[in-house]
This record gives sequence, structure tokens and C-alpha cells, in this order.
Amino acid sequence: MPKKDYNWIIGCLTLVLSLAILFGGQFLWNKYAVANPINKMFQNINGVESVTVGRLNEQGKNNEKVKIYVKLNNVSNLQNLYSEITDGLKQVDGGKKYDIVIQDTRTPELEQFYYTIHYYVQEAIFTGNFAAMADHITAKAVSAGVDAQIYVDTKNIYLKMTRGTAEMYVIVPRDASSQGGK
Repeated sequence: MPKKDYNWIIGCLTLVLSLAILFGGQFLWNKYAVANPINKMFQNINGVESVTVGRLNEQGKNNEKVKIYVKLNNVSNLQNLYSEITDGLKQVDGGKKYDIVIQDTRTPELEQFYYTIHYYVQEAIFTGNFAAMADHITAKAVSAGVDAQIYVDTKNIYLKMTRGTAEMYVIVPRDASSQGGK
């Protein structure tokens, strides 16, 4: 075999081996340094059914946020649960930014109900009249046969809508630059 062909084969093998080591290292780091501590933290929180930590390479090059998919079930107080989640994530790794994606058992009827009331939520964010928002949402919920729980704190508005066995959780940031659950 000529020496030139031999150098190309070694170069290609070296490149493939280097890429395999780099991607394998990233996978192991994501699993053991990011996902495992987060999963352990979520095991102690009531109302959290399951947690999935997104892979870092799906985040994009300039986005340093780690996506965390949290499936909720039978949450008694969404505001307390969300505070417990965000406080726990700060303790696991205070410097990292997380994008919490809430998964629930929503139905098209609950989504339609949310679309009819989200104007009240946006209006309350702009005007600060959260009592009127709660009254309007409660009235709409009674007429639609939906059980709605509304919580407000300095950062977010928390909505839990239940109809039968279906539940829908929505966290709306009060500040457009704030991070909320989707």
C-alpha cells in the first residue's frame, strides 16, 4: 500500500475516534453531572410524576439553559410546588439556567377554556388588578364546568384548571423577561 493512502486512513480513523470520545464524554457528563442530581432532587417533591432532562446538544450553541420536562399530577398548590422546584434547582446548581417545561393531562376543552381566559391574565399583568382577574376567571370556570385555582406572587401567575380527570397547569411570568413554565 502506498504511503499516501496509509496516511489518509490513519487520519480518518483518528478523526472518527476523536469524535466518538468527545460525544461519549458529553453524553456521560450530561447523564451523571446534570441529569442524576436533578432526578434525585425531584424524587422528594409531591405532585411531580416524572422528570426528563433534555440533552445539552439539543439546546443550541448559544443557549445555556437546560430543558427540564416535568410531568405533574394531582398538584394541590401549583405556586408552592413551582417554588419548591425552582429552589431545589438552585441548590443543585445555582449558576445554571433552566427552562422548565410542564407536562400535564390537558384536553382540548381545557386548552380552549384557557384561551378564553388568558386575556384576563394578560390584562391583570398590565394593570395589576389581580382581584378582578380572579373574579372573571372564577365566573368563567363555573359556567364552563372547570375547577380553576389561581395563585399570584411577585414573579408569576399560576393557573391550575381541572375538568374530570384532566388537568392543565399554566405558569405565566409577570415580567416578560422572567422565566416561567410552559
